[in-house]
Amino acid sequence: MVQLIYHDQLDSTNRLAKELVQQGIQAGTVIQAGQQSAGRGQYDRSFLSPHGGLYFSLIVCPALQQHEVAMVTLAAGLGCRDALLERCGLTTQIKWPNDLYCSKKKIAGILSEYCMPIEPNAQAFVIVGVGLNVNSRISDFPSELRDVVSTVRECSGQDQNMAALLWTSVAGISRRIDQLVADRATFLAQWQEADYLSGLRIQHLMRDTTLGAGIAVGIDAQGRYLFRQENGQVHTVLGGQLRLA
Repeated sequence: MVQLIYHDQLDSTNRLAKELVQQGIQAGTVIQAGQQSAGRGQYDRSFLSPHGGLYFSLIVCPALQQHEVAMVTLAAGLGCRDALLERCGLTTQIKWPNDLYCSKKKIAGILSEYCMPIEPNAQAFVIVGVGLNVNSRISDFPSELRDVVSTVRECSGQDQNMAALLWTSVAGISRRIDQLVADRATFLAQWQEADYLSGLRIQHLMRDTTLGAGIAVGIDAQGRYLFRQENGQVHTVLGGQLRLA
């Protein structure tokens, strides 16, 4: 049975999840916070967590090699996308590797972190952290973000049942991780269908340095992003950030 640990306020659900893993907590545990004071995104960027959002971390133990763990983020994106369609009637897209978009605005971010096992030769854990703007209002965000973020409430026109969306998201993430392990080809094809960047001109940046630009192609079998440069060469993105050019 899935265990839920809830706090009205936390610094970071991922931080607490990693602490609990070291204490021996079981896979399948969910840590949820009403608000986060120090939520984190990719490359340790801060993730704003105003009241009305869905902030949780799911502890999973996937049958994957360490070098494949980054693909858990892709599975989590698809799982949350499934939940938003089922519960809220929203069709969203995924911006590689960890953001969900609705009507060309960001509504969610995902941060997956690898945790070494306590016991030698034991299966490693992955912490899947999700921050989803659900019933928040655009006015809850800083003015500089209001043109680029949205919420489920804004996109759907109504408040959402947070508990129902939480458990549908958890089930969706778990199901998509299972698919990633058992049927990689179908998983990759379905992720491609949700690709926000596909066919668009993008820039590849590392911090603030541009490493290349071209037309977005999609992901390869290892979940790395590809884009075609003007000379026809296909560039593989190993890290960094992708932006619309």
